Amino acid sequence: AQEYEETTVDLIPGMKFFLTSDGLIDQVGGERRRAFGKKRFRALLLENYAKSMEDQKDAIYQALLEHQGNEKRRDDVAVIGFEI
Repeated sequence: AQEYEETTVDLIPGMKFFLTSDGLIDQVGGERRRAFGKKRFRALLLENYAKSMEDQKDAIYQALLEHQGNEKRRDDVAVIGFEI
C-alpha cells in the first residue's frame, strides 16, 4: 500500500498554489528538444507570481506553446492553480 506523509500548511490570504500533471513537465521542445522541466515551471511561476491568476494562466499556456513549438503534444497537460 502506498503511504503518504501528511503536511499541514498555515494558510494566509493571497497564497497561491499550483499543481501540474507530468504532461507539462515532460513536454519536449525548444532548440535542444529537451523537457519543459520542473526548473522552468518554477521559474515561470516566480516570474509571474504578482500577476492575476488569469494572467498567470495565460503566461503558463503561452510558455508551453512556445516551448513545444512544432513538437507533438506527448501527454495530457493539466495545471490547476488557486488562490486563498
